[in-house]
Amino acid sequence: MNGRKLTGWLWAFVCAATVGSLVAWGLPGLKTGDVDPVSAAIGLMGLAVAGWSMAMSWRGLRHQESDAVAMAGRLAQAVLRAETEARAQLLGGDDTAIDVRFDFRPASARNAAGAAVEGRLSEVVDYYRRLRPGRLVITGEPGAGKTVLALELLLALLEERGPEDPVPVRLPLASWDLPSASHLGPAPSTGTGHGPGAAVQVVHAWVCRYLVSTYRGITPTAAAALMDAGLILPVLDGLDEMDAGDAPGYGSRARQALDVLNAFQRGRAKARLVLTCRSGQYQALEALAVRAQDSARVEIGRVGPAQARMFIQQRVGSPARWQGVLDTLDRAPSSPLARALSTPWRLTVAVTVYEQRGLDGAYLHSPGDLIRPELGSDRAVRDHLLQLFLHDATARHRAPRSVTYSPDQVRAWLGVLAAYLNTNAATGRTVAGRALSGTDLVLHELWPVAGSHRPRITHLALAAGMLLGGAAAGLWGFGIELSGGTVLTIAAALTALGLTYGHAWPVPSRLDPGKLRTPQGRRTAAYWLVEMLIPSLAMLLPSGPTAAGALSVVDPRVLIRTNLTSGLVAGLGAGLLSVLWAAELTAGHTLTVEGIVLGFTLAPAAGIVGSAGMRYIALLLCTRLGPRALPWRLGRFLRWATESGLLRDAGMAHQFRHRELQDWLADPANRA
Repeated sequence: MNGRKLTGWLWAFVCAATVGSLVAWGLPGLKTGDVDPVSAAIGLMGLAVAGWSMAMSWRGLRHQESDAVAMAGRLAQAVLRAETEARAQLLGGDDTAIDVRFDFRPASARNAAGAAVEGRLSEVVDYYRRLRPGRLVITGEPGAGKTVLALELLLALLEERGPEDPVPVRLPLASWDLPSASHLGPAPSTGTGHGPGAAVQVVHAWVCRYLVSTYRGITPTAAAALMDAGLILPVLDGLDEMDAGDAPGYGSRARQALDVLNAFQRGRAKARLVLTCRSGQYQALEALAVRAQDSARVEIGRVGPAQARMFIQQRVGSPARWQGVLDTLDRAPSSPLARALSTPWRLTVAVTVYEQRGLDGAYLHSPGDLIRPELGSDRAVRDHLLQLFLHDATARHRAPRSVTYSPDQVRAWLGVLAAYLNTNAATGRTVAGRALSGTDLVLHELWPVAGSHRPRITHLALAAGMLLGGAAAGLWGFGIELSGGTVLTIAAALTALGLTYGHAWPVPSRLDPGKLRTPQGRRTAAYWLVEMLIPSLAMLLPSGPTAAGALSVVDPRVLIRTNLTSGLVAGLGAGLLSVLWAAELTAGHTLTVEGIVLGFTLAPAAGIVGSAGMRYIALLLCTRLGPRALPWRLGRFLRWATESGLLRDAGMAHQFRHRELQDWLADPANRA
């Protein structure tokens, strides 16, 4: 038996011996009524769990440093799996990326040392390792391949990572809640920007929240340990997606983010990071004398006809079918076709669409269609490719359990979501103090699709119906007449329910029953139980040590389901305790049918009425009909669209495969 198990058994023996001794010594002299069995049971249970939990917490503090290194290794594996899949999605299910070229664009001052004049996608990891400090800004035109280049660097760093090297983690900048940074004071040296200590706190808090919410198995304590040890390399994707419009001003969120990142240090040097942004937006910030300091900014160039020819020949099964397209690229390098295929995104779409085959092996489309006279402009070629891409992605994807959608349904539903995102991006819309994302589709945060107030009112109505209906059915079923205490109890529940409307952004909690098979899951359940039984001890218990199991990205659908389940379980536990405590308060220590009915009706309902899962149900109810109609099983549809290549995963969020596809679907003319 190892030392840990021996310690656990010793603790259990001491507890059992102590309780047994007390019972043997005190019980014979006690009279009836001196001992309340309910209170005794609760007290003994709380004592045992509290002692065990405090022992686990002490062990966690002792092994925190070694756990940070071990957790970094497990996080690296989870990121590698997730981002490998994301790269395949961006490349159309293939592993061949266009070896795009990028050029160094030096600023007037404060550039990173070691930046070469130019580089290529296949050499990006070597390019980055030469930078001092390791701060790289990737810019380019829409569709140039900024995210693919960032992913190539991220995956290469993971493949070559040593045990104590930082783990590159891609974070969508649109999700950064920058109001949390507005309280930071100006840096003493410049009078602008923020001090290093405050900036570290802001970045630290944001990255920790992202890790905990995105990766199943990371606790707040583990995330903080990773950041404190410098084991996270932020790969910040989409600075241009933080604000509405194409020219962010000095008051923009992008400028505030750069101020914080410029003050973000580790020791005496700037902290390492990777940042992506569209060229136009970054140049607009540079015109305001705002840029990422001590960094190397590179810009991805367009794909030339020769490079496009090489890519097509590498990716297609029969280059002879593409001969007309290849000849046009050679003969007319400035033609609409050549201009339309000058970005990796459109080239990938063209190859994906025209290489599709039917069940009989015949190709579904001919590349010769790309050189038809009707496609006489860049826009015409783009619209043609996107229309075929959407139709073929819908037709060729067959999900399990016979989940099928028609092209019209897919176009309509994705169009609603695209229009919602584009409206957010164009107007900078905020709801209850939070800026709505223009790129991310997070399942439990999508309720503003149906309006700022309607889903919240529906949520309130659902909750009130559950509370009143459950209480009325239970009391009526047992033939119980309403007493003054019952009326006051229900009134108090409804009053507390009013707070549900004010809680605009419920955060889903996670109580995953599957985790009970792991040490960390059992520790988490123990802490949850202690908080239910002994609320006064909750603030004294830090999170325990991290389990040695593998990590995985949280599935948003599972998050919604477990949020409702954990709320119901917590409500049932609270109902049991309320019934027992109500019995304790009565003169005869007796249970009443009325108390049991109210306890097991109001408490379980209260456990889920304010949850993110209920807000999600309210969204589905509000989007049944009308121009903003969405499927009833929205989470399943988003997963299907991701598997079909129309969307992509970004942590626990979904994003459109490319912003150009999102813009195209947001146009009502393309949804007809």
